[in-house]
Amino acid sequence: MSSLISIVGAGPGDSELLTVKALKRIQEADIILHDALVSNEILNLARPDVQRIYVGKIYQDGQNQTGRQEWINQLLIDLSEKGQKIVRLKSGDPMIFGRGAEEIRFCIEKKLSYEVIPGVTSALAAASLYGIPLTERGKNSMVLFGTGHYAEGEFLDLDTFISVLKSGSPIIIFMGLNKLIQLATKLIEQSVSGDTSVLILSKVSQSNATAVEGTLETIARVIESKKPAMPSLIIIGKNVVKLNKLNGRG
Repeated sequence: MSSLISIVGAGPGDSELLTVKALKRIQEADIILHDALVSNEILNLARPDVQRIYVGKIYQDGQNQTGRQEWINQLLIDLSEKGQKIVRLKSGDPMIFGRGAEEIRFCIEKKLSYEVIPGVTSALAAASLYGIPLTERGKNSMVLFGTGHYAEGEFLDLDTFISVLKSGSPIIIFMGLNKLIQLATKLIEQSVSGDTSVLILSKVSQSNATAVEGTLETIARVIESKKPAMPSLIIIGKNVVKLNKLNGRG
């Protein structure tokens, strides 16, 4: 008897931001394969006898990512033969920088039974919890999600970042704190105003969440003095303003 593999978005960390369906799958699970950023608060919602298998990665942990994904894929095959309920638990949403598409394709290729349950991505959680309008009538009509990844010493989407920021819309950078100073320098060099707001939001929705504010011009000094923690989400834009003072828990 083959298992159902539930690819579940755990949201940004606060267990109260789980969807009802995600909570149900976690509580029913026999086996949970979980990422590094899934909080203990959420993992502890599972049954006491659940089998937990850590399959995550953290920044600069030395893992070979191709090898890690191949190991996860093999686990899905091996575990699915046992007829148990498997939850592949990912932080945020599986389809936003969560490698969800790779695992869906693998399940299809191997004819494994699967479902995908959305999660609240940290970008949307941060916008609501801190009162940051990502779109607003009369100011901007779009928002861009991106990463701070390099290729051959250059940002992959720099031209797009510049175009969006100059239009008045914000960009949200996942996994980019270690490259933020270089990105700010590049943007200013390309005539994006140094007064453009930058927010660094760490551990969004969790009890130890923090928010650090600066501009493209000042962000290097801000990072040096405040030392924001990873994982962090970065929101950049001329209309980016916090409307409330929540630290991520409501």
